Amino acid sequence: MLIRTTSDRLVSADGAGWRASSGLLELRLAAPVPTDSVVAVAGRVLLAVDVDRRSRVLDVDLIGLPAELLAPLSRYAVPPRPAAGSGPIALDLDAAWLWIHVQDGHRVSRHRRSAVVRFSFAGAGLVAVQARLTAAADEPD
Repeated sequence: MLIRTTSDRLVSADGAGWRASSGLLELRLAAPVPTDSVVAVAGRVLLAVDVDRRSRVLDVDLIGLPAELLAPLSRYAVPPRPAAGSGPIALDLDAAWLWIHVQDGHRVSRHRRSAVVRFSFAGAGLVAVQARLTAAADEPD
């Protein structure tokens, strides 16, 4: 499965990286852009990362987004009961919950913990997400 970016360009799941040992997540949702055109917003959220048996990222949930992130992410807003295939990035504005589907697969573990997350925007589009779990040890569900 590929991520469809805000520019409608496809980026492979190779743009997703997860290190369970350090609790680091990196998602590249677009080709690199000049750093002077990137605006970053950071905040603390509840992060859930679903991985398969080879530790490949399948889905990422960012729950409890800070209010200042809802407007820049609003282009991904979906109705309360979105239709199937509504897109790989969906935002529930009422719950302040962003879901990013990276690739299909069978989830064998979920890492869920409070995290500090940095969202990078270029123009109106989300181009990258970087997160670090705030707890030193992470126990999969």
